[in-house]
Amino acid sequence: MSLLLLCLLTGFRIGPSLGALLPVQEEGDPWRTSFVFGVKARYAMLPLDVEGELQFTELGIDPDSSRGYDYSMVLLSAGVSREMAGLRWGLGGALYPIEARREIDQEMDAVWNGTFPGMYIQIGRDLLLPIGLADLSAKFNIIDFDGLWVGVTASLLL
Repeated sequence: MSLLLLCLLTGFRIGPSLGALLPVQEEGDPWRTSFVFGVKARYAMLPLDVEGELQFTELGIDPDSSRGYDYSMVLLSAGVSREMAGLRWGLGGALYPIEARREIDQEMDAVWNGTFPGMYIQIGRDLLLPIGLADLSAKFNIIDFDGLWVGVTASLLL
């Protein structure tokens, strides 16, 4: 039993991730680049690795378009990836819960929230470091609320 547990644990890596979410903008699009932080996990299996990521961001928006609201988003994604030709290729699905909050007075806030489905295509590279594995990746996110976003992240998987 302990051998099975050891085999399961040796393929599992988890660690912090930092990056940016860049909207693919059209003219008049209010969204701006937003910085993200979170955690990424990967379980090595053959022939595909299973990945999951949980990230948080305060969405950047043009102040003229925000109507006084502050926007935040939690990115929850899960998918598969595989290393081929020195690059890591992947795809998966994601949920993008967004919250908009505006303080009306000291005792009351106006809050709106919604969860939007999406998917992503990923390309990246793994670099072996003495302390773990550096995962540098770019995700092309297709989100149901406002089109296309590119997420660029770096993760340290221990």
